[in-house]
Amino acid sequence: MSSDKPNNIEEAVLIVVSEMSSEQEKHLKQVRKEDLINEHFGLGMWVRNLLGHWVPPAYREKYPVHPDDVSNKITELIWDKLQQGE
Repeated sequence: MSSDKPNNIEEAVLIVVSEMSSEQEKHLKQVRKEDLINEHFGLGMWVRNLLGHWVPPAYREKYPVHPDDVSNKITELIWDKLQQGE
């Protein structure tokens, strides 16, 4: 992974997807959307560590956002992507 931080949430998703193992993808694909919150301390923590607790610059400028919220959003976007077979 590059040491550069993503510029936006879409770039963050691409970075995370590129670093995910096939086991992580398979697991996340099988999780029900309403159960994604259960990934907070597993995949969510991995995302936060991978991105260095990154928060998008646009988010920081508008209102305070916690890295937990960002990793949850990234996890949800990846889940959506996997459900669509991308």
